[in-house]
Amino acid sequence: MAVAAVIVVAGVTSDGEAAGGEARNDVSATALPSGHPSISADEPEDVGDGAQVAETESTVERLEARRDEQPGDVRVLLDLGEAYFMAERLDEAEQAYSQALETEPGSTAARVGLAMVWHAQGKSGRAEEALRAVLEEHPDDQDAHYSLAIVLFSNGEIDAAKEEWQTAAAIDPKTVTGRRSQSFVDLLDDGESSSPHSSD
Repeated sequence: MAVAAVIVVAGVTSDGEAAGGEARNDVSATALPSGHPSISADEPEDVGDGAQVAETESTVERLEARRDEQPGDVRVLLDLGEAYFMAERLDEAEQAYSQALETEPGSTAARVGLAMVWHAQGKSGRAEEALRAVLEEHPDDQDAHYSLAIVLFSNGEIDAAKEEWQTAAAIDPKTVTGRRSQSFVDLLDDGESSSPHSSD
């Protein structure tokens, strides 16, 4: 299972590049949602290059201006929540997703985004509960299955995480989330078959 742990701690930019700007083609470069803050306490805080940080801040500023112009626009609030998340401004991401939920209480995207903020804040139990609630109402929500898998994997529940990634991949294997989910499943399968404890 050591192979799978590498996925979680890899420093990845939203462009699928490794920390330091080197392009990566392996599954670890696409395993976490775009811009997901590091889960590892061992990873250096500055994993992006200066250009990406400037681009993220520029995106945040642009979206903040749009929010001020269109305060009730849920899409703007969701985009702003994601931008704050990518900038690791988690309290502000939580606020943006919460505002989106106030505006559109049934927004699954806001609920999933908020759950991932809680996970990044170390509130994994709360995140898992929120994602399971989304899936109870929307069992075919691919992003919720994918996000729940991340939470479970981070908690060391590898088999449960694999099941969630399998479900996410089966919902629509052609989407980015479907392909990422299948890559996780494949990587975990490869790790099991190469384990000294495998039955092969």
